[in-house]
Amino acid sequence: MIKRATEPFEDRPRPLLTRIPGPSGEVLALFLVALVLRVGYVLAVHATNAQPSSDGITYDQLAWNLARGMGFQLQGEAALYPTAKAPLLPWMLSLLYRATGHSYFSALLLQCVIGAFVPVGVRTLGREMFGPSIGRIAGWLAVCHPLLIFFSGYLLTESLFCVLVLAALHSSVMWLKQPKGSRAFTAGVWWALATLTRPTALPLPFMVALWAWAPLGLMLQPAERAKQVGMVFLALVLVISPWAVRNTIVLGEFVLVTTGGGRTLLDANNAQVWDDPALRGNAISTAEVEPWKSKWEGLSETDVDRAASAEAIAFGLSRWKQWPEMALVKLARFWRPNAVTSSTGRWWARGSLPDRVLGTLDPLLLWSLLVWPMALWGLVRTVRFTRRHFQLLPFWVIALFTLSTMVFWGALRMRVPVEPLVLLYAGAGIADVLWRVRMRRAGLALIASATKR
Repeated sequence: MIKRATEPFEDRPRPLLTRIPGPSGEVLALFLVALVLRVGYVLAVHATNAQPSSDGITYDQLAWNLARGMGFQLQGEAALYPTAKAPLLPWMLSLLYRATGHSYFSALLLQCVIGAFVPVGVRTLGREMFGPSIGRIAGWLAVCHPLLIFFSGYLLTESLFCVLVLAALHSSVMWLKQPKGSRAFTAGVWWALATLTRPTALPLPFMVALWAWAPLGLMLQPAERAKQVGMVFLALVLVISPWAVRNTIVLGEFVLVTTGGGRTLLDANNAQVWDDPALRGNAISTAEVEPWKSKWEGLSETDVDRAASAEAIAFGLSRWKQWPEMALVKLARFWRPNAVTSSTGRWWARGSLPDRVLGTLDPLLLWSLLVWPMALWGLVRTVRFTRRHFQLLPFWVIALFTLSTMVFWGALRMRVPVEPLVLLYAGAGIADVLWRVRMRRAGLALIASATKR
């Protein structure tokens, strides 16, 4: 007897192993084109004789010391000393150094690979939140975004942080759409990994939890909702606590992820920065200039942090009347459309390809003029017509980073993590414009056809 199509075929043999689907052709194209552009930038700026600079010096030292079994330590004047820095990037780089030796150029190539995953993450998140067409548009925008290409060419945390924030947001959206304890826990793991890359991610899971608790958040009974929100923070604790315990043992006092927060605050909030028109809204490295360099000599990382934090708070309280003005200055620097300002340092050699290009045309300025209007339109459309509350989640992440820059300082480095999220709304805006153009053409064609009759 032949079974009907509606009946299950219980006797059908099942495969022993489930085939894992590979990436689609579009995903491979996104990744490969992004990788070529980023490697091309590295070759144009550094050739093969690259040397670490800025924060890259620290990450390079930590990774090499880890790779050769010297522990998570930095080189002092006389000997190595333990430190507390965000560990994820140095740890990943140490695995590469074990295979390649101490090759800084290979570290930059790893950065290019990580940066090439950003468009893939943008596409994935865009498809989950807005649909395939918007995800596709946003992904290709991320491929050629000048700021994302630029920061893939240096040993910094920006690219890895972008990838992890996108993964954490995707996991959070999956949880909000179909609430399960396992999905909540997975989201917490991703947020913890982002925090171990840059501690500025730590407020974000709290924001997601508030979003989940809102009236349009998790459609669950209060007890189940509390349980699932608790799973997010359980994952955070389980992933971050081993590093916090290590810091406490090694440094002799509690440090959750990294030291440096107090000094970072003072870097932007001191008289030298606030009173110099060329530096206002920017920051200086107080550890390298007087009077702080002499004042902090011989102090531990945690002692420097406490002293710097106290000084920054005291300075801010003494200048409270200037808070609104300084906040606007920092905000203007953070959201500036151009790459280079009078107080912007050079990350490339004079006469190099980037130097010649920026001398002729600022790519970021052109990009901003073309993409920002689409992003604003996409955000307006999302606010006005969305029935999916999670589509506004990236906006609140953007807002949180924008608020934080008014406390610290305005810089493109601070803005990099929000750029992929801006592209989601730009994709929504472009998709809407394209839809309107198609509808107008279809309408005109219909009118023309009726007229001929």
